[in-house]
Amino acid sequence: MLRMNIIKNKKQLFGFIFFVFLIPIIISQGAEINIEHTGYGQTSQEAYFSIYNTGNIQLTNITIFVDGKEYKKIVGMFSPGIGLMTSLYLNPGDHFIEAKTPEGAYDSLTLKISKAREILVPPKQTETPFISKNTVIYVALSIVIIIFVVVVWLLSRKTKLELEEAQYQQYS
Repeated sequence: MLRMNIIKNKKQLFGFIFFVFLIPIIISQGAEINIEHTGYGQTSQEAYFSIYNTGNIQLTNITIFVDGKEYKKIVGMFSPGIGLMTSLYLNPGDHFIEAKTPEGAYDSLTLKISKAREILVPPKQTETPFISKNTVIYVALSIVIIIFVVVVWLLSRKTKLELEEAQYQQYS
């Protein structure tokens, strides 16, 4: 009888140890998602969000809920570390935004939308490409190099002529 209790306890101990080692594996491979508000569009009612797969498994079909109602379903497969940008058009007020996947990944945030107004976007400044900004530098550098080469050539020619004259006088 004592022997039966020891065997039974060994089975329980083995089950407990197996369970303890299995839990971190299950947790480390959990589905995780992150949703962040990244800005507004032309009006304050157009809100931009980034959604990332921060877990270790591939996620599919992200569903976005606004105030508990399904708003948008994004069909696709998202590997770990991959994300997407999306926009939502929301009425003024406080909103509870949720992102869920069939794998169990979940994240949420609250967002306050003010009354519709246009966001002033500064006019785009035309930037010249990097090469044209430095064209003056390249032209100036080219001129300096050309002048340097000409001066070196003239100096070497002058010393060559002086050497020829010296040799001519030596033989005369």
